[in-house]
Amino acid sequence: MSHQQPQEQFPRNQPALTERLAAARQLVQKSISAVPPHPEPVVGANSEQAEPGNLLQDVKKLGFEDFDTLVNFFQSAVEGQINDNELLLEHLIQLFAKLPQNTVKGKRLENGLIHQLWNGIDHPPMTTLAEEHKYRAADGSGNNIHDPKMGAANTAYARSTPAKSYQNPNQPEPEMIFDMLFARGAEFKPHPNKLSSVLFYLATIITHDIFQTDGLSGVNKTSSYLDLAPLYGRNQEEQDAMRTGKNGLLKPDTFSSKRVLGFPPGVGVLLIMFNRFHNYTVTQLAKINENNRFPKPSADEPADSAKWKKYDNDLFQTARLIVCGLYVSIILRDYVRTILNMNRSPSSWALDPRTNEGKSILSQNTPEGTGNQVSVEFNLIYRWHNSISPRDEKWTQDVMKKVLGKDPSTMTLKEFGHAMRDWEQEIPNDPAARGFMDLPRNADGTLREEDLVKIFKESVDDVAGSYGANRIPEVMRPIELMGIQASRNWNCATLNEFREHFGLTRHPTFEDINPEPEVAEKLRFLYGTPDAVELYPGLIAEKAKPPMAPGSGLCGNFTMTRAILSDAVALVRGDRFYTIDYTPKNLTNWGFNEVNYDHNVDQSHVFYKLVFRAFPNSFVNNSIYAHYPFTVPEENRKILESIDRAYLYSWEEPKTKPPAIALLSHKAVSEVLYNQDDFKVVTGAAIRHLVAQPGKDYGADFCLSGDGKIHAANRTLVRKGLISGPWEKEVFRWFSHAAPKLIQQNSFAIPRGSREVDLVRDVINLTNARFNAALFCLPIKNEESPWGVYTDQELYAALGAMFQCVFMDADIANSFKLRTIARELAQDMAKIVTLIAQTVSKAGLITDIVAKIREGEASLPTYGNHLLERLLADSKNIEETVYTTIMPVITANVINQSQAMSLAVDYYLGDAGKKHLPELYRLAHENTEEADELLMKYFLEACRLRAPIAVHREAATTQVVTDYVPSLVNETDPATRDPISNPDIEASRREVRIPKGTHFICNFITAGRDPAIFPDPNEVRLDRPLDSYVHFGMGPHWCAGKEMSRVGQTSLFKQIVGLKNLRRAPGARGEIKNFPAAAWQGQVGLPVEGQNGHTQPKPWIGLRAYMTADQSSYWPVPTTMRVQWDA
Repeated sequence: MSHQQPQEQFPRNQPALTERLAAARQLVQKSISAVPPHPEPVVGANSEQAEPGNLLQDVKKLGFEDFDTLVNFFQSAVEGQINDNELLLEHLIQLFAKLPQNTVKGKRLENGLIHQLWNGIDHPPMTTLAEEHKYRAADGSGNNIHDPKMGAANTAYARSTPAKSYQNPNQPEPEMIFDMLFARGAEFKPHPNKLSSVLFYLATIITHDIFQTDGLSGVNKTSSYLDLAPLYGRNQEEQDAMRTGKNGLLKPDTFSSKRVLGFPPGVGVLLIMFNRFHNYTVTQLAKINENNRFPKPSADEPADSAKWKKYDNDLFQTARLIVCGLYVSIILRDYVRTILNMNRSPSSWALDPRTNEGKSILSQNTPEGTGNQVSVEFNLIYRWHNSISPRDEKWTQDVMKKVLGKDPSTMTLKEFGHAMRDWEQEIPNDPAARGFMDLPRNADGTLREEDLVKIFKESVDDVAGSYGANRIPEVMRPIELMGIQASRNWNCATLNEFREHFGLTRHPTFEDINPEPEVAEKLRFLYGTPDAVELYPGLIAEKAKPPMAPGSGLCGNFTMTRAILSDAVALVRGDRFYTIDYTPKNLTNWGFNEVNYDHNVDQSHVFYKLVFRAFPNSFVNNSIYAHYPFTVPEENRKILESIDRAYLYSWEEPKTKPPAIALLSHKAVSEVLYNQDDFKVVTGAAIRHLVAQPGKDYGADFCLSGDGKIHAANRTLVRKGLISGPWEKEVFRWFSHAAPKLIQQNSFAIPRGSREVDLVRDVINLTNARFNAALFCLPIKNEESPWGVYTDQELYAALGAMFQCVFMDADIANSFKLRTIARELAQDMAKIVTLIAQTVSKAGLITDIVAKIREGEASLPTYGNHLLERLLADSKNIEETVYTTIMPVITANVINQSQAMSLAVDYYLGDAGKKHLPELYRLAHENTEEADELLMKYFLEACRLRAPIAVHREAATTQVVTDYVPSLVNETDPATRDPISNPDIEASRREVRIPKGTHFICNFITAGRDPAIFPDPNEVRLDRPLDSYVHFGMGPHWCAGKEMSRVGQTSLFKQIVGLKNLRRAPGARGEIKNFPAAAWQGQVGLPVEGQNGHTQPKPWIGLRAYMTADQSSYWPVPTTMRVQWDA
């Protein structure tokens, strides 16, 4: 079709065209925010006066292609995005070339394009690469790069509402107002939604984060940003006092604010929890060292050198960004959701101002990162004394009498102010020198976890007070009097003026302010007219909102509830570090992910992350105290039952566990694993969790679910299914066919005649996943079976989550999420396996479609066709067999083998093992049984040296086990992967007492280095007996598929080491990202003096942690390692 179509062709499509053009014309006239024309032509500018014209007539002169260009332009302008593959800009230029000159509509269209191009760049830029703006300043300055002092500490408050009305120059006495409208009296009215005191402890932290008025000058001594100043300090001096000056750490279990010591202890505990989260974050940042962002100076670098100072500061400041990210996520996802009663809804929606709106011509984008300056009005709103519970009221009375020497309610304001200043000045400036609740500190400065947990638990159980008039305890009298006086000193607007400013209707009557007759009469007596009611007394005396689910959870006074939502948006949306600069690049991938929310966990709440990092030894993974602490537990039970989620949580009270026990020697490990009477397997609960069905106890009889006769019988069934017929040749042949195919498919030719592949992700993991699919006829989707259900990667990921849930659920903070995801994946897979099993049971063989999953010539005639038949042979209930036996076997069958293979290859590519590569290459091309036998021994040796395997057991009775340390940390090996043999094993011998009910670890990798069983334990030797290797387990629960694994993995190993000149890819991508897997214990203490520089030899534990490919989270097994070879 030509671009210049004859005009007479249009009538056929005239109705549709007219309709479409009318809509287009509306968009042009209404939505494009064109710059108004200059009143006078500017010399040299493109500003000729446009002549009136008709866009429809103009477009009629164009072709349909130009019309489509116009429609696409409007669509992209509305959506805010352009698909540049469609060359829209270029087509627009062509369209402009065809339009008549100087038409109004054409000019508007041109202005619309200019508007879009202008909006592609922020004006002015809101972020910068300047080093001084990289991190939060201690005093909050520099948040707005164009107005650095906006919102900084020690600046004046802003004013939200001008006071325009005449106000009575002779206002009622503050004492009378308190007695008539504020004072609680003897009656305490609990919160109607049973909110706990913890919510208001966080509210108190928020208040003192952004409001701290200087009693003399009236300026705000803290910043106007949610930057956790009560923890970190309000200025550089206070921040420096909080820091150790080493490795980015804070002084343990301290906080900066002196005022918090006068608040109920739960407030301080929350700050200590953030302190612990900071120190956890710092240790992880240093360990991960993403892209060498935190290069650690050498040990011989002077301690006060610029390099060490930069190392400390970069770690500290990045951790602060991350901790503040968790803080604001808790505010938006836990606190505000509870205020809106969204915790009573299954929805995960939250009022989150961090949303990325995109750019559209139909709306004006909400500004972000503009800075903030808190106002005096909100200083009055952010007061929570109504909520003080009787427990906290008594605590406050006792503390104030102790600090002030008399009942504060009997003191004058002057006396009270002097006494409080004197008390605060007596508190040491060094946070580490202060006490907290008379709790004892350990030698390293830390507080005991159980003491802090007790305070936190009691706070969660404590019901807060409700809102309305006459709800403030008498003990707060002097503070409230100061608030009334401050409001007058600031010349605040009236209550009605403030309401009008926020778009709320004025209160026409006193009864509208508060319908309680007694309160309304008091207001009438005090003020005479509703328009004269002062802001602060009005905010306190105003009626409270009724509970509404969802909608009203705080049930606060009407005006303050509306105002705090506006302020929450302003505080977050205006903060550059929560919007424009809140990115994985600034927080690191791990840090960004660590504090992010998940819609599938707790309806997007995140408080549990703080609890589990602060107190990793005290809560079960689904503790209601950890997941929903803003509502008391019994009310949470009712809430969660109403939305059918109560079954996910535990109401068990927290209990601090002792440090974990690990057995290291071969002797101790074997003694435990061969003793089923006194030491029990612990995986049964997780297996039953994965396969649970209503009214059924599936999984309870699986061989790894217990130690009884029924479990031994199940093990016999599994072994009978796996070991049958000519299995060795079939398995070896399958891997020898599948692995080269994946290597070829997933590798890429690179310069100089080489190829590269991600060996772990695209070869090892997928080969083992496909083998599992072939074993159990899982409908995998790949190039040979496009009708399958799971792609290779999806199947491996599902199996990874399920395996981790059962065998490697070590991170308490991620356990609940892991168990939730793994169960969902297992349930879906079980339904598929059940359908396949029913087909097998009825037909006696696999249908043609299901059989297509076999790998071409390398099918498994004994396994793939008949394994399910053997497992179902004696079954009376197909579903029970699938859920109790088949699904657990599928779960346990892939990840551990991929881990072993990845680490075995990694060993031979490393410095310690690469000398063996030529011999491995030679053996791989021998193609003899003898060569394959040697390859298997090379593989097993690498597993012994590298595979960090451990199993857990529980003591059924209190036992004492003799153990010793086979290996010590090699201080010359910074990665701590290659230990040295313990030269004095006898001196390390110890009696380990294991109390009844204790879970402990049997460490296979240390047992595999025990010189009593493995002479020359750090060397590769091919003469070791096959039954001496421990990484397949020992005792009655040794791996049921051990022989199959040895054969299959040897075949896969052969294909890998048979690649010519096999080597790592250059740089970090050729390495497996890993670290020592040390459990986080909740805090990092200060160095303990008196050790005289003597350091005891450190036992080598050998367990490792790995990361996902993007390094955003930890993973229990390797995920990526790129290798190259000569093609």
